[in-house]
Amino acid sequence: MPNRTTKTLKLFITLLIPILVIITAVRLLATDQYLVFEYDKSSFPPDPFGFTQQQRFELASLNIHYVRAHLPNDALSNQILNGEPVYNPREVSHMADVRAVFQSIFQVWQVAFMLVLLTGLNLWRKRERRALRSAIQWGGLLTCGMIVFVGLLAVFAWQFWFSTFHLLFFEPGSWLFSYSDTLIRLFPLEFWFDATLTISILSLIGGLTIALIGRQWRIAIEKSTQKL
Repeated sequence: MPNRTTKTLKLFITLLIPILVIITAVRLLATDQYLVFEYDKSSFPPDPFGFTQQQRFELASLNIHYVRAHLPNDALSNQILNGEPVYNPREVSHMADVRAVFQSIFQVWQVAFMLVLLTGLNLWRKRERRALRSAIQWGGLLTCGMIVFVGLLAVFAWQFWFSTFHLLFFEPGSWLFSYSDTLIRLFPLEFWFDATLTISILSLIGGLTIALIGRQWRIAIEKSTQKL
């Protein structure tokens, strides 16, 4: 029977796996490729204030690269279109907050990855492979459970989910803008609804894959035990 330390390490891996899977899905969406995928949808609303599709993509892409810290801090505030600033001060301030949150979340991913790797190696070294296999399987299942809950909440209570999400990371009201502001024109509500569902689908696939790996490993362990 696993001792207390082994059980703790197993629980640790189980709880960290959803963090790794979900943040990985988020990073996959913060790309030019996802922008192209989203903007090319026939159902995606056009900009009612005159951005061409190319202007929209270029500005949105710059936002993505700014958030991923590929661009300097003043990249957005220096953007000019038709002789006018593209973003107002509130938008620039909000995007600076978004950048800080995104970078912090990626740091969490890095720490979680290292902890899972070191903890897994520790269990492997101690020959606690059943515990490691179980942690992987339950981590995948926990990811699926969390994503199903979030996905259903987004579908049936979108406004509550969207507002609650922003209140967790940003100052109240700092993320609310006019429909004529650039950020809303680039990233309308439909964009965020689609992004939430896409992240949910990718995370669900990731969770199921990890759970299946754990299950197949359990079957292999049981077969090898029966042969002894």
